[in-house]
Amino acid sequence: MEKGKDRDRQSKYRYLTEIQQMMFVFGEIQDPLTETTMLIEDIVRSQVIEIIVLAAAQAQRRGSRFLAAEDFIFLIRHDRTKVLRLREYLSWKDVRKKVKEREDAGDDIIDDATADKPDRVAKVKIKLSWELASAFSENLVDDDDEDDDEMLDAQSDSLKRLRDADEVTKQMTRDEYVHYSECRQASFTFRKNKRFRDWANMSSYLDTKLNDEIIDILGFLTFEMVSTITETALRIKRGLDKAADAAPADQPKRPRGDDASAAAISLFSGPPTARTPLEVQHVQEAFRRLQRAPQPIRNFKGGLTRTRVSLI
Repeated sequence: MEKGKDRDRQSKYRYLTEIQQMMFVFGEIQDPLTETTMLIEDIVRSQVIEIIVLAAAQAQRRGSRFLAAEDFIFLIRHDRTKVLRLREYLSWKDVRKKVKEREDAGDDIIDDATADKPDRVAKVKIKLSWELASAFSENLVDDDDEDDDEMLDAQSDSLKRLRDADEVTKQMTRDEYVHYSECRQASFTFRKNKRFRDWANMSSYLDTKLNDEIIDILGFLTFEMVSTITETALRIKRGLDKAADAAPADQPKRPRGDDASAAAISLFSGPPTARTPLEVQHVQEAFRRLQRAPQPIRNFKGGLTRTRVSLI
Protein backbone atom coordinates (compact mmCIF):
# COMPACT_ATOMS: atom_id res chain seq x y z
CA MET A 1 0.00 0.00 0.00
CA GLU A 2 2.79 2.39 0.92
CA LYS A 3 4.68 1.48 -2.25
CA GLY A 4 1.62 2.33 -4.31
CA LYS A 5 1.33 5.73 -2.66
CA ASP A 6 5.02 6.45 -3.25
CA ARG A 7 4.64 5.45 -6.90
CA ASP A 8 1.64 7.73 -7.36
CA ARG A 9 3.47 10.60 -5.69
CA GLN A 10 6.51 10.16 -7.91
CA SER A 11 4.36 10.16 -11.03
CA LYS A 12 2.52 13.34 -9.99
CA TYR A 13 5.29 15.27 -8.23
CA ARG A 14 8.37 15.38 -10.45
CA TYR A 15 10.11 18.53 -9.20
CA LEU A 16 10.31 18.01 -5.44
CA THR A 17 14.12 18.05 -5.46
CA GLU A 18 14.33 21.18 -7.62
CA ILE A 19 11.77 23.02 -5.48
CA GLN A 20 13.60 22.08 -2.28
CA GLN A 21 16.82 23.45 -3.77
CA MET A 22 15.11 26.69 -4.83
CA MET A 23 13.52 27.10 -1.39
CA PHE A 24 16.92 26.67 0.24
CA VAL A 25 18.36 29.41 -1.97
CA PHE A 26 15.50 31.76 -1.09
CA GLY A 27 16.01 31.41 2.66
CA GLU A 28 14.36 28.14 3.72
CA ILE A 29 16.26 25.48 5.63
CA GLN A 30 18.10 22.81 3.69
CA ASP A 31 15.52 20.06 4.26
CA PRO A 32 11.99 21.51 4.00
CA LEU A 33 8.90 19.46 4.74
CA THR A 34 7.76 17.17 1.94
CA GLU A 35 4.13 18.28 2.37
CA THR A 36 5.16 21.91 1.93
CA THR A 37 7.17 21.13 -1.19
CA MET A 38 4.29 19.14 -2.68
CA LEU A 39 1.89 22.02 -2.06
CA ILE A 40 4.23 24.49 -3.77
CA GLU A 41 4.53 22.16 -6.77
CA ASP A 42 0.73 21.95 -7.00
CA ILE A 43 0.50 25.75 -6.93
CA VAL A 44 3.21 26.19 -9.56
CA ARG A 45 1.61 23.58 -11.84
CA SER A 46 -1.77 25.30 -11.66
CA GLN A 47 -0.13 28.64 -12.34
CA VAL A 48 1.74 27.27 -15.37
CA ILE A 49 -1.47 25.84 -16.83
CA GLU A 50 -3.26 29.16 -16.25
CA ILE A 51 -0.43 31.09 -17.92
CA ILE A 52 -0.37 28.84 -20.99
CA VAL A 53 -4.16 28.99 -21.39
CA LEU A 54 -4.19 32.80 -21.10
CA ALA A 55 -1.21 33.12 -23.46
CA ALA A 56 -2.94 30.90 -26.03
CA ALA A 57 -6.04 33.10 -25.81
CA GLN A 58 -3.85 36.17 -26.30
CA ALA A 59 -2.22 34.61 -29.36
CA GLN A 60 -5.65 33.84 -30.77
CA ARG A 61 -6.61 37.51 -30.39
CA ARG A 62 -3.52 38.39 -32.42
CA GLY A 63 -4.72 36.00 -35.11
CA SER A 64 -1.84 33.56 -34.63
CA ARG A 65 -1.88 29.83 -33.94
CA PHE A 66 1.56 29.91 -32.37
CA LEU A 67 2.54 31.40 -29.03
CA ALA A 68 5.18 34.12 -28.92
CA ALA A 69 7.23 35.68 -26.16
CA GLU A 70 5.10 38.83 -26.16
CA ASP A 71 2.00 36.78 -25.25
CA PHE A 72 3.61 35.82 -21.94
CA ILE A 73 5.10 39.26 -21.34
CA PHE A 74 1.64 40.75 -21.85
CA LEU A 75 0.32 38.69 -18.92
CA ILE A 76 2.92 40.12 -16.51
CA ARG A 77 3.03 43.61 -18.04
CA HIS A 78 1.90 45.22 -14.76
CA ASP A 79 5.03 43.96 -12.98
CA ARG A 80 7.57 46.20 -14.70
CA THR A 81 10.58 44.83 -12.80
CA LYS A 82 9.80 41.26 -13.78
CA VAL A 83 9.17 42.27 -17.39
CA LEU A 84 12.54 44.03 -17.59
CA ARG A 85 14.31 41.04 -16.06
CA LEU A 86 12.62 38.67 -18.50
CA ARG A 87 13.50 40.85 -21.51
CA GLU A 88 17.08 41.09 -20.28
CA TYR A 89 17.20 37.32 -19.80
CA LEU A 90 15.93 36.67 -23.33
CA SER A 91 18.33 39.23 -24.81
CA TRP A 92 21.39 37.70 -23.19
CA LYS A 93 20.17 34.23 -24.08
CA ASP A 94 20.10 35.30 -27.73
CA VAL A 95 23.61 36.74 -27.41
CA ARG A 96 24.97 33.49 -25.97
CA LYS A 97 23.25 31.53 -28.72
CA LYS A 98 24.83 33.66 -31.46
CA VAL A 99 28.27 33.48 -29.87
CA LYS A 100 28.04 29.70 -29.62
CA GLU A 101 26.98 29.43 -33.27
CA ARG A 102 29.95 31.55 -34.34
CA GLU A 103 32.34 29.54 -32.21
CA ASP A 104 31.04 26.29 -33.70
CA ALA A 105 31.39 27.74 -37.19
CA GLY A 106 34.90 29.04 -36.44
CA ASP A 107 34.02 32.62 -37.38
CA ASP A 108 35.27 35.78 -35.73
CA ILE A 109 33.07 36.63 -32.76
CA ILE A 110 33.45 40.39 -33.13
CA ASP A 111 30.63 41.88 -35.17
CA ASP A 112 31.42 44.55 -37.77
CA ALA A 113 28.53 46.68 -36.57
CA THR A 114 29.96 46.80 -33.06
CA ALA A 115 33.65 46.71 -33.87
CA ASP A 116 34.05 50.38 -32.93
CA LYS A 117 32.21 49.76 -29.62
CA PRO A 118 34.02 46.89 -27.95
CA ASP A 119 32.43 47.62 -24.57
CA ARG A 120 28.88 47.07 -25.81
CA VAL A 121 27.22 43.83 -26.79
CA ALA A 122 24.84 43.54 -29.74
CA LYS A 123 21.72 42.45 -27.87
CA VAL A 124 18.35 41.98 -29.48
CA LYS A 125 15.74 44.41 -28.19
CA ILE A 126 12.37 42.73 -27.78
CA LYS A 127 9.62 45.03 -29.04
CA LEU A 128 6.14 44.72 -27.57
CA SER A 129 3.16 45.44 -29.80
CA TRP A 130 1.11 47.23 -27.11
CA GLU A 131 3.83 49.80 -26.40
CA LEU A 132 3.31 53.16 -28.09
CA ALA A 133 6.91 53.39 -29.28
CA SER A 134 6.57 50.13 -31.22
CA ALA A 135 4.05 51.73 -33.59
CA PHE A 136 6.65 54.32 -34.61
CA SER A 137 9.75 52.16 -34.37
CA GLU A 138 10.52 52.53 -38.06
CA ASN A 139 10.65 56.32 -37.81
CA LEU A 140 12.37 56.60 -34.43
CA VAL A 141 16.08 56.33 -33.79
CA ASP A 142 17.13 53.79 -31.18
CA ASP A 143 17.86 55.52 -27.89
CA ASP A 144 20.87 53.89 -26.26
CA ASP A 145 20.38 55.90 -23.07
CA GLU A 146 16.88 54.49 -22.65
CA ASP A 147 18.23 50.98 -23.15
CA ASP A 148 20.85 51.62 -20.47
CA ASP A 149 18.20 52.87 -18.04
CA GLU A 150 16.08 49.75 -18.60
CA MET A 151 19.15 47.56 -18.16
CA LEU A 152 19.95 49.26 -14.84
CA ASP A 153 16.38 48.80 -13.65
CA ALA A 154 16.49 45.13 -14.61
CA GLN A 155 19.79 44.61 -12.84
CA SER A 156 18.81 46.38 -9.61
CA ASP A 157 16.73 43.46 -8.34
CA SER A 158 19.36 40.98 -9.45
CA LEU A 159 22.01 42.92 -7.53
CA LYS A 160 19.82 42.87 -4.44
CA ARG A 161 19.51 39.08 -4.70
CA LEU A 162 23.27 38.78 -5.11
CA ARG A 163 23.84 40.89 -1.99
CA ASP A 164 21.42 38.72 -0.05
CA ALA A 165 23.18 35.58 -1.31
CA ASP A 166 26.52 37.07 -0.27
CA GLU A 167 25.24 37.63 3.27
CA VAL A 168 23.95 34.06 3.44
CA THR A 169 27.18 32.47 2.20
CA LYS A 170 29.62 34.48 4.32
CA GLN A 171 29.59 31.93 7.15
CA MET A 172 29.47 28.83 4.94
CA THR A 173 32.21 26.25 4.67
CA ARG A 174 33.56 25.21 1.30
CA ASP A 175 31.32 22.13 1.06
CA GLU A 176 28.27 24.13 2.10
CA TYR A 177 29.03 26.78 -0.51
CA VAL A 178 29.41 24.14 -3.23
CA HIS A 179 26.00 22.72 -2.31
CA TYR A 180 24.49 26.22 -2.26
CA SER A 181 25.92 26.93 -5.73
CA GLU A 182 24.44 23.71 -7.07
CA CYS A 183 21.05 24.62 -5.62
CA ARG A 184 21.17 27.99 -7.38
CA GLN A 185 21.27 26.12 -10.71
CA ALA A 186 17.95 24.37 -10.04
CA SER A 187 15.46 24.78 -12.86
CA PHE A 188 12.16 23.37 -14.06
CA THR A 189 13.16 23.40 -17.72
CA PHE A 190 16.94 23.32 -18.20
CA ARG A 191 17.56 20.05 -20.07
CA LYS A 192 14.12 18.88 -18.92
CA ASN A 193 11.85 20.04 -21.73
CA LYS A 194 10.08 16.71 -22.19
CA ARG A 195 9.55 16.21 -18.47
CA PHE A 196 8.17 19.75 -18.17
CA ARG A 197 5.71 19.22 -21.04
CA ASP A 198 4.47 15.97 -19.50
CA TRP A 199 4.31 17.53 -16.04
CA ALA A 200 2.15 20.43 -17.25
CA ASN A 201 0.09 18.08 -19.47
CA MET A 202 0.32 20.53 -22.36
CA SER A 203 -1.02 18.12 -24.96
CA SER A 204 -4.49 18.20 -23.38
CA TYR A 205 -5.10 21.93 -23.96
CA LEU A 206 -2.61 22.94 -26.67
CA ASP A 207 -2.79 22.04 -30.33
CA THR A 208 0.74 23.20 -31.14
CA LYS A 209 4.08 22.31 -29.61
CA LEU A 210 5.86 25.06 -27.72
CA ASN A 211 9.33 25.97 -28.96
CA ASP A 212 12.43 26.13 -26.76
CA GLU A 213 12.17 29.89 -26.24
CA ILE A 214 8.69 29.57 -24.73
CA ILE A 215 9.87 26.72 -22.50
CA ASP A 216 12.73 28.93 -21.27
CA ILE A 217 10.24 31.72 -20.50
CA LEU A 218 8.12 29.30 -18.49
CA GLY A 219 11.25 28.14 -16.68
CA PHE A 220 12.02 31.75 -15.77
CA LEU A 221 8.46 32.34 -14.54
CA THR A 222 8.36 29.15 -12.46
CA PHE A 223 11.61 30.14 -10.76
CA GLU A 224 10.05 33.51 -9.93
CA MET A 225 6.91 31.79 -8.59
CA VAL A 226 8.85 29.62 -6.15
CA SER A 227 10.83 32.68 -5.08
CA THR A 228 7.71 34.77 -4.42
CA ILE A 229 5.86 31.98 -2.57
CA THR A 230 8.86 31.07 -0.41
CA GLU A 231 9.76 34.63 0.53
CA THR A 232 6.12 35.50 1.32
CA ALA A 233 5.70 32.35 3.42
CA LEU A 234 8.91 33.11 5.33
CA ARG A 235 7.67 36.63 6.13
CA ILE A 236 4.39 35.15 7.40
CA LYS A 237 6.25 32.60 9.54
CA ARG A 238 8.49 35.26 11.06
CA GLY A 239 5.45 37.40 11.84
CA LEU A 240 3.64 34.53 13.55
CA ASP A 241 6.71 33.52 15.56
CA LYS A 242 7.27 37.11 16.63
CA ALA A 243 3.64 37.44 17.70
CA ALA A 244 3.86 34.17 19.65
CA ASP A 245 7.00 35.29 21.47
CA ALA A 246 5.42 38.64 22.34
CA ALA A 247 2.23 37.05 23.76
CA PRO A 248 1.52 37.75 27.46
CA ALA A 249 2.49 35.12 29.99
CA ASP A 250 -1.13 34.39 30.96
CA GLN A 251 -2.08 33.55 27.38
CA PRO A 252 -1.12 30.18 25.88
CA LYS A 253 1.51 30.59 23.21
CA ARG A 254 1.10 29.14 19.76
CA PRO A 255 3.04 25.85 19.57
CA ARG A 256 6.12 26.10 17.40
CA GLY A 257 8.07 23.40 15.66
CA ASP A 258 10.95 23.42 18.11
CA ASP A 259 8.55 23.22 21.10
CA ALA A 260 6.66 20.30 19.56
CA SER A 261 9.88 18.35 19.06
CA ALA A 262 11.30 19.12 22.51
CA ALA A 263 9.80 15.94 23.96
CA ALA A 264 11.59 13.82 21.37
CA ILE A 265 15.05 15.06 22.40
CA SER A 266 17.15 12.36 24.04
CA LEU A 267 20.72 11.92 25.18
CA PHE A 268 21.85 10.81 21.73
CA SER A 269 19.86 13.37 19.75
CA GLY A 270 21.72 15.80 17.54
CA PRO A 271 22.05 19.50 18.29
CA PRO A 272 18.74 21.38 18.20
CA THR A 273 18.10 23.35 15.04
CA ALA A 274 17.79 27.10 15.42
CA ARG A 275 15.12 27.30 12.73
CA THR A 276 12.04 25.29 11.93
CA PRO A 277 10.83 24.54 8.40
CA LEU A 278 7.94 26.19 6.66
CA GLU A 279 4.64 24.49 7.28
CA VAL A 280 1.69 23.96 4.97
CA GLN A 281 -0.31 26.69 6.70
CA HIS A 282 2.42 29.25 5.92
CA VAL A 283 2.34 28.42 2.20
CA GLN A 284 -1.46 28.43 2.15
CA GLU A 285 -1.56 31.86 3.76
CA ALA A 286 1.11 33.12 1.34
CA PHE A 287 -0.93 31.90 -1.63
CA ARG A 288 -4.07 33.50 -0.18
CA ARG A 289 -2.33 36.86 0.14
CA LEU A 290 -0.92 36.62 -3.38
CA GLN A 291 -4.47 35.96 -4.66
CA ARG A 292 -5.97 39.05 -3.06
CA ALA A 293 -6.11 40.96 -6.34
CA PRO A 294 -9.40 42.83 -6.83
CA GLN A 295 -11.86 40.99 -9.07
CA PRO A 296 -14.05 43.00 -11.48
CA ILE A 297 -17.83 42.75 -11.02
CA ARG A 298 -19.17 41.24 -14.23
CA ASN A 299 -21.80 38.78 -13.04
CA PHE A 300 -24.83 41.07 -13.06
CA LYS A 301 -27.32 38.31 -14.04
CA GLY A 302 -26.47 35.99 -11.17
CA GLY A 303 -25.37 32.38 -11.28
CA LEU A 304 -21.92 30.85 -10.97
CA THR A 305 -18.90 32.30 -12.72
CA ARG A 306 -15.30 31.18 -12.85
CA THR A 307 -13.07 33.21 -10.55
CA ARG A 308 -9.93 34.42 -12.24
CA VAL A 309 -6.70 33.14 -10.72
CA SER A 310 -4.15 35.88 -10.07
CA LEU A 311 -0.76 35.10 -11.57
CA ILE A 312 2.14 35.00 -9.13
